[in-house]
Amino acid sequence: MGPRQATLVSLLRRCVPSAARSQVSPRTKARIRALLGIEPWPDLAVRHPIFREAEYRALREAARGFDVEKPNKPVLERGHQTSYVLARWFTRAAMRTAFHVGYASGRHLFYLSRSGIACGGTDLPEGDTAWVEVPDGALDEATRRRMLRIDFFHLEPEHLRKVWPDVETHPIDVLFSEATFETLLPWRATGVSVPSYHALGSEAVHRLMHRSLPEKLEALQRFASSMAFIEPEPTAGDAGAVFDACARRLPSMAYSVWRFRPPFDTLFRLSPHHPTRQAIYLFTRDERLAEALQPYAEPG
Repeated sequence: MGPRQATLVSLLRRCVPSAARSQVSPRTKARIRALLGIEPWPDLAVRHPIFREAEYRALREAARGFDVEKPNKPVLERGHQTSYVLARWFTRAAMRTAFHVGYASGRHLFYLSRSGIACGGTDLPEGDTAWVEVPDGALDEATRRRMLRIDFFHLEPEHLRKVWPDVETHPIDVLFSEATFETLLPWRATGVSVPSYHALGSEAVHRLMHRSLPEKLEALQRFASSMAFIEPEPTAGDAGAVFDACARRLPSMAYSVWRFRPPFDTLFRLSPHHPTRQAIYLFTRDERLAEALQPYAEPG
């Protein structure tokens, strides 16, 4: 918050009685702050017809367990909207199975599984991050069994075979990430946000993304028909060079880079304090994944 906004906040607190402020809902307060320019990323939700559909409303209601309550703050809707866009995209592409690199709270997996997609994933071990807190009872047992607490860079074929016994003959339809590898890309001055990665130093982190990630995808390519990485746009943190290197390791997959169409470009934004948006780095053997993406993004 800048000095002008801080002065405005102080003035409003003096002028508006506390009794009156207590009668205003957190959501309304957030919209007032948005109108006054007090917060840099104040919009509570992206407005689009798909988020008024009965299907979304039903899934959103069922996903209440993923809401994070904060004093005097509304529950943010953007995360649920991103999960729904992913589920809608994969469903329309006829993806039957999905593997999420970096599942965090498991919200994406919840929306996917409720859409009929068998899914699992991998995320950092306990101690490396505090983000992996899946709500009790939010996911079915089959999905939970396919969720691995292991750094993706340490994922080996035997790990996949253990949770997906037929993965040799029936590869996973799509392996994907959403703001997972952004923690390893220097797109912001503050550096990486996962302490264990930060402790490695910039040179080691650079090697992870520019060498280890392409090598890992090459080693896993026969276990996934397609891959989709929703990460910082190509000019942010040298992300474009990273995924270009991955493409050279995956010659059997068609490589393309997509940018989200408005208003989804603001939905898939990384930070309230930076203009950086995300792009989709798509590696496909199944053209349906690209075709189904067109309502939400365009090549470029």
